[in-house]
Amino acid sequence: DILDLEPLPAAPQPEPANDGAITLVTTHSAQREVEVLHDQILAWLDAEPTLQARDVMVMVPDMAQFVPHIQAVFGRFAPGTARHIPFSVADTTSREMPLVQALERLLGLPTSRISLADWLSLFEVAAVQKRFGLQAADVRVLQNWLTRAGVRWGLDASHRKTWGVPEVAGIDQNTWAFGLRRLLMGYATGQGPAWQGVEPLPEVGGLSAQLLGCLAQWVQAMTHSLQALSRDQTPSQWVSTLQALLAQFFAASDDTEERLLAQLQRDLQRWLLLCEQAALSTDLPLVVVREHWLSQIEAPGLHQRFLGGGVQFATLMPMRSIPFKVVCLLGMNDKDYPRQTLPRDFDLMAWQWRAGDRSRREDDRYLFLEALLSARDKLYISWQSHRATDNAEQPTSVLVSQLMDVLRARFADAPKPVLQPLQAFSPRYFEAGSGFSTYATDWQRAMGAPAEAALGVEGGTAITAAAAAAPSVPEPTLDVQALQAFLRHPVEVYWRQRLAVRIAQPEAAAPEDEPFELDGLAQYQLGQVLLQAPDAESAEDALQSLQGQGELPMAAFGRKLGHDVLHKAQAVRERAAPWLAQYPELLPPQALDMVVDGWTVTGALRDLRQGPAGWVQLSLQPGAVTHGKGKALPRWDKWVNLWVVHVLACANSGANACPLQTVLLGIDGETTMAPLSPTQAMAQVRLWLQAYSQAWQAPLPVALRTGLAYLETMQTAALKAGSESEEVQDGEESLAEAALRQARDVFDGGFALEGEWSRSPYLQRSFETFDDIALDLPHWASALYGGLLTQVKLTHALDATEQPGEGA
Repeated sequence: DILDLEPLPAAPQPEPANDGAITLVTTHSAQREVEVLHDQILAWLDAEPTLQARDVMVMVPDMAQFVPHIQAVFGRFAPGTARHIPFSVADTTSREMPLVQALERLLGLPTSRISLADWLSLFEVAAVQKRFGLQAADVRVLQNWLTRAGVRWGLDASHRKTWGVPEVAGIDQNTWAFGLRRLLMGYATGQGPAWQGVEPLPEVGGLSAQLLGCLAQWVQAMTHSLQALSRDQTPSQWVSTLQALLAQFFAASDDTEERLLAQLQRDLQRWLLLCEQAALSTDLPLVVVREHWLSQIEAPGLHQRFLGGGVQFATLMPMRSIPFKVVCLLGMNDKDYPRQTLPRDFDLMAWQWRAGDRSRREDDRYLFLEALLSARDKLYISWQSHRATDNAEQPTSVLVSQLMDVLRARFADAPKPVLQPLQAFSPRYFEAGSGFSTYATDWQRAMGAPAEAALGVEGGTAITAAAAAAPSVPEPTLDVQALQAFLRHPVEVYWRQRLAVRIAQPEAAAPEDEPFELDGLAQYQLGQVLLQAPDAESAEDALQSLQGQGELPMAAFGRKLGHDVLHKAQAVRERAAPWLAQYPELLPPQALDMVVDGWTVTGALRDLRQGPAGWVQLSLQPGAVTHGKGKALPRWDKWVNLWVVHVLACANSGANACPLQTVLLGIDGETTMAPLSPTQAMAQVRLWLQAYSQAWQAPLPVALRTGLAYLETMQTAALKAGSESEEVQDGEESLAEAALRQARDVFDGGFALEGEWSRSPYLQRSFETFDDIALDLPHWASALYGGLLTQVKLTHALDATEQPGEGA
């Protein structure tokens, strides 16, 4: 009817009932289209023993859109497994292959800074790994070495000069030559002193030196290639240079890469022959040679490899209408097929169309008809009829609509589109009589066995009902570090301890720039290194060592920043001098073994000092320990770890127990905590253990900074309210609202503040908004952190006239 343009009959004809020859499927995404097709092909192969995978042809409008989904679904199962279906994909351009992308990156060396990220992207290619004798695990080891060695960008000082870096002291800092010298010095001397300004990095030893040799070979190859590619050459010289480039960086790891390398060699020879025939012997720039060479590997679509083994995936294009037992059409969406092309301004056929001019839309109509006529036994058509985000309906292609109109007019029992569930693990696939089926045995086991029913998947770890049904009472043994971690991240007890879930975080990108300035964390770490030095001279040596490690900016910028941080550390050290004189003896780790309400608290209390007045826990901070902007309040979050040690030491009733005073010193003040009575300390420990038991049952609706913000606002407002109880009572409701509003700001974040919720994937998994914890936050914040705010005292805070000098 469609071919001959027959008019539709007035009423359906009494034809045979629908025999399943035509299947219409709708989904919510391209991924689901491929997943449903995979299950359907398995069902066809089971139902018809004579049907082979090579009898199935799958055609799509845009192969680039479907290739990732095809590889993810069909490439998931190895040969020999139950759900494996052999397949091949046509119409993929070679320029998208990793080897060609690596070659394109190498051909851009003259305009590349050669950063650590560039190195990592090259060594993710199997052919590059094989050429330098490395495995994937070796690449990770080298990446760790290079990051520790301070490599950022630039081969050496001369390479950096070409990028406009002036001739200054330490110009080669954070270059490849800089990092390689540090690694070689570390291999030669171990953890030795600096030699001629080179700080050894003792990461390499024994047989691992072979990896360092591979790295040195790569740096040498990059240096030679950069020199060769940076100058214009004749065609014959370019062919020699590019052939050497292929030999230096690539060794085929499989047949596909071997064919591709051979094709690249042939394209070079063909180009040289054309240049000789044209008597072209002038010097050519790299950009001309590069674009021509890489464009040759993109052969026209009709010349590409079409038929392969197994299920064949191809693009809807002319000359592809070969009869197959099963023809499947995917992606038949209204906006995708017939395909639309935007006309160019100089395209006269778009603006002055004449009879006989080619029309892409009419071509696609004819290709669709050819696909229908090529199907011998079965025709399968799918499209995305609903949006995955809000389930809004989306139209199908007008060609599919026309086909459905003909089917409804011709057959009384015409096939109807079947909307598949949004997810492959939908319970509808495992309910009897639902009309849906799947070969996903992994989801079947998860949904069918109550003892192993999956509740979710986080970071690659399945959360099962068996895990959720783990003992409702935690193991009654905790150490000091576990209690500290609990107070820092209460919600993680449920996920990390009870369910053993580790939510994977995205890997940080490889650093590409040398340090120009240090952020707050980096300055804090630098200050800690300087504070740990026993005297001022050792601190100067430590600062010089950090400069040699590439941790500080180059030249005078690094020296100024380092001396600013050193000045801060000296100011804190001077503030700590009276305490060190009063408590001169550093105690060995004190064993802790307490039994509280059936719980056993163990561990070791470290970094305690002893003097005539007893014990002290002295903590030196290179930053602020009080709130700035005139708020005379301690920084509570810096007290959490110290507070746990303080309470446990005061609660310990052993023979060696001694009253403990804790002191936190910073550049802006001094905060202290007086000794607690054993009764007070033991009551606080009991509160923590009870809260830990609740955190084991379900995520606690509290977070460290959010809870402290609530308590701090309540405490500050209560102090300002004065001594008249009526004023406090009248303002009690507004006070709680103000405290919750402040806690919400810390939890959600704002313009210049990152929220605590966004920083913790466990909080994100447990609570959607602040409203989910607002009701219970006051109780748990008081139970976990209330004692801290009542015990810490601001002993001394610097005013504007007492601040340390510039940079402090």
